[in-house]
Amino acid sequence: MKHIFILLVLFTCFSVQAQRGYGSPYGNSGRGRSSVPRAGGNQAAYEPEKPDANILSSEKGEMYATLLGVDVFTKEVLKNYLKDYYSSLIAIGFDKEMPVEEKRKGVEAEKKKLKSSLGSILNEEQVQRIMIEEESGKESKKYEKEKRKKRKKKKKNE
Repeated sequence: MKHIFILLVLFTCFSVQAQRGYGSPYGNSGRGRSSVPRAGGNQAAYEPEKPDANILSSEKGEMYATLLGVDVFTKEVLKNYLKDYYSSLIAIGFDKEMPVEEKRKGVEAEKKKLKSSLGSILNEEQVQRIMIEEESGKESKKYEKEKRKKRKKKKKNE
């Protein structure tokens, strides 16, 4: 009877350790991993958060205003045009039912609409510069770098 009790205790200990992942002959077997699902449940894939068109238009409007050297009124009108442009691009980009070809056509149509609306407030060279910047993004990287340098200098001086 005593032997059966000892075997039962040993069997219970080994089964508990196997469930936890300790002492398994197959390596790590789950150490450090939790079987409890994390917040968000069983998401099939990561879905990026939609960017805010107001913030995008404000940042890009400031950058384009300093890049082109336009007055305050033109800068505000430019921000409004950019807000409409970015909100439509976000709507096209996050539409799950729309096929890829239709998305491309929609983006091209929005670019043409932006170009025509900018033509009413800016000259042809400035419009061309903005459209090139929207395609490449080189100037925005330089602009962000300069802003970071100014912030670092400002922090250093304080």
